[in-house]
Amino acid sequence: MSEIIKEVLEQERKRELINDLVAIGTVMEELWDYHPENPKKKDIVAEYTQLQKIQGDIENELGEIG
Repeated sequence: MSEIIKEVLEQERKRELINDLVAIGTVMEELWDYHPENPKKKDIVAEYTQLQKIQGDIENELGEIG
């Protein structure tokens, strides 16, 4: 394998790994909002209930539009 191809493949792998780290960091930040050790944690049941209400409101509005 030529050095150029090898370098391109290594750079692509590095880019993939960095993207994976960013994605994992994003998920970790979202989960921290609900983590038991977070003193400002969100109530997951209340958050879920709120999302259900919003979902229902959107469905109702769509039903009114036809």
